[in-house]
Amino acid sequence: MCGRFALAYPRSQLIDWYHAVSMPEMEPRYNIAPTTDILVIRDSDKGRQGSMMRWGLIPPWAKETRKLPLLFNARAESLASKPMFRQAFRSRRCLVPASGFYEWKKSAEGASKQPFYISAKDGPLSFAGLWESATIDETVIHSCTIITTDSSSLMRPIHDRMPVILPREVWDTWLSSSQLPDEALLSLLQPYSSEQMQLWQVSPAVGRVSHEGAQLIQPIDDQG
Repeated sequence: MCGRFALAYPRSQLIDWYHAVSMPEMEPRYNIAPTTDILVIRDSDKGRQGSMMRWGLIPPWAKETRKLPLLFNARAESLASKPMFRQAFRSRRCLVPASGFYEWKKSAEGASKQPFYISAKDGPLSFAGLWESATIDETVIHSCTIITTDSSSLMRPIHDRMPVILPREVWDTWLSSSQLPDEALLSLLQPYSSEQMQLWQVSPAVGRVSHEGAQLIQPIDDQG
């Protein structure tokens, strides 16, 4: 799964990385949680554009958010069949940039959990996402979810799920608004190469959403 992540790359670097024609102003964030606004990348007639959306998908038929599940993750295996995600999967796909994400490993006794920070060895991560628009109390809300898949060999000792991370060569296919065959899209949603990723233990302080700052991603061994 993916329930907490960081995005601390400068705006200029994200523009270059995604060849984006527009990108909102952003502050570095090291403890991004569901229901907050996050950066998504979509294709448009003018090119790739960055915009902010609520993390936690709100289906277009929803009239309120209080009784909805958070829907901050969507399982790759059920996107084509689950009514909650099916239409977005076929025509409203996006990328969610991240510097890295967090996952918690249970102790052998199961009484505590150790957080890990997972990132790419080179450049931002690009999570596969879906987006929707809904009108709640006469206000249009754009929202998104991050797709998950089985864990890679690197991640498997920590958790059995991980976000789908898309390499640059498939971005055009994923971001296309065309109704591509389900099988072609599903084939992209694979565990990311373990050889291109790295991870380390970080402080349990990241468990509190109110905590923020670059110290959250520092390895425990570097924190004295």
